[in-house]
Amino acid sequence: MAGTTRRLPLFPLNTVLFPNAALPLQIFEERYKLMLRDCLQGDSSFGVVLIRSGSEVGEPSEPYSVGTVARITQVSDAGEGKIFVSAVGQQRFRIVEIVQTRPYMTAEVELLEEATVAGQPDLPSPDTEVIRRGAARYVQLTLGLGGGWITKLKLPVDDTFLSYYLPKLLQVEMPHKQALLELPSTALRLGAEQAILEAQTPELHARLTKELLSKFARN
Repeated sequence: MAGTTRRLPLFPLNTVLFPNAALPLQIFEERYKLMLRDCLQGDSSFGVVLIRSGSEVGEPSEPYSVGTVARITQVSDAGEGKIFVSAVGQQRFRIVEIVQTRPYMTAEVELLEEATVAGQPDLPSPDTEVIRRGAARYVQLTLGLGGGWITKLKLPVDDTFLSYYLPKLLQVEMPHKQALLELPSTALRLGAEQAILEAQTPELHARLTKELLSKFARN
């Protein structure tokens, strides 16, 4: 479901920002220092988009069309021409038109609301309790492979917030996270995330079991 439109400075990055997620940045390029000043003189918001082709530094890159509005929460001078910025993701958007690329990229964007699956009975509502248990097991396994552990995983209570939180736990490439960001509804996003959890958990379990048996054999 589409919302209102607005003009937004864009920061193409090699990461996918989801609503409610924290985003730490280190700014050193003059174009982004200028963008930062302009943002702080406005509503402290800019758009984060994953780079489809190109790089974060140098010539303008080509971004994916869906990104997330980020609001600046803290700025500090790190010295040596660097600025540390803390921001938090707010709302998804879709690029309607890129209106400038220099000195930094700016676009006309359409803010996106969460769609519903009403009228689509073939799309069952995800069982969020099953997903939460699956996410907890997934994190236990991934931490175990790194030598860590966790007793209890704290997850968002709200289903939409949960659908935005889970991608940071998943061991998938950025284009896969971008695909999750682009899904129009909470139900579709949770369903896709559950499929990833269920597909990867057995492999993680097998890897951890093999590692533990190997350590036991050496001892």
